[in-house]
Amino acid sequence: MLDPTKLRVLRSVVETGSIRASAEALGYTPSAVSQQLSTLGRETGVALVERSGRGIVVTSAGQQLAERACTALEALDDVERLARELASGRTGRLGFGYVTSVAATWVPSISHEVRRTFPDLTLDLMHRDCTVQEAGHRFDVVLADAGSPSFGPDWSSIELVEEVYSVLLAEGHPLADRAELTLHDIASLPWTTDDPLDSWWFQRILSSCRAAGFVPEIAANPSDYAAVGGFVATGDYVSVQPSLIAATSQPGIVTVPLRRPCPERRVEIRVRRSIAENPATRFIVRRLQEFAQETAGRIPGVVAL
Repeated sequence: MLDPTKLRVLRSVVETGSIRASAEALGYTPSAVSQQLSTLGRETGVALVERSGRGIVVTSAGQQLAERACTALEALDDVERLARELASGRTGRLGFGYVTSVAATWVPSISHEVRRTFPDLTLDLMHRDCTVQEAGHRFDVVLADAGSPSFGPDWSSIELVEEVYSVLLAEGHPLADRAELTLHDIASLPWTTDDPLDSWWFQRILSSCRAAGFVPEIAANPSDYAAVGGFVATGDYVSVQPSLIAATSQPGIVTVPLRRPCPERRVEIRVRRSIAENPATRFIVRRLQEFAQETAGRIPGVVAL
């Protein structure tokens, strides 16, 4: 492959018309420019310049090579410029996977800030509802339950928050005025959850219930959190949810923290190691940590790590 540096020298000689002027333009010595031209001539097997009096003239072959080199060098300059922009985090794509509990709070704010701080960066926002294998391909930064399966050695983890679970009840429910509840308090009531019943995160809740001596009656199992709120608002159902999402419940619903022992979880930030130092990545991580600190001061049962 021809050396781009030598092609730039040839282009400069064609543009300036002399070795001395080219040397001044490039910041080289005239002898260095002559040496670059001689080496390029040997590598291509083409006479690029000829002596003419005290100066040189570019041959027809040199002219043609310089013209084609201009196109190649412009393309290479574009590649180098893109590489610099990618390294700065200000362009390209970044996949951000998140959990339901912060979908309505942290994620919209971070998306808004990223789009204004890095306007040429495409931020792909996706709910983290896929397999570990899919996550490893689709995401660059992920908010994940610390207890979920690892993404592998190409990822690093940063602990973010620890939270207990809370109970959602309708306003006016007999238990709604309690400061806290135990699992025993809601053991005989109909439950609703948007978690798949065979999912590992619902199994965590189920394990805590079994440890408390009962298995809850899951009377309604809708596919989204908004529907859970609808069932709870009727007063016929209760729901056990992470405190982060419980705090975003709709009007007419009361959130009461569970007393330990109860289900708990840690939320962590998982970052693909190859882009950990990317400015956009670092920006997102920092804002998530700041949101965690702010949230921990407002929501009972949430502790920033």
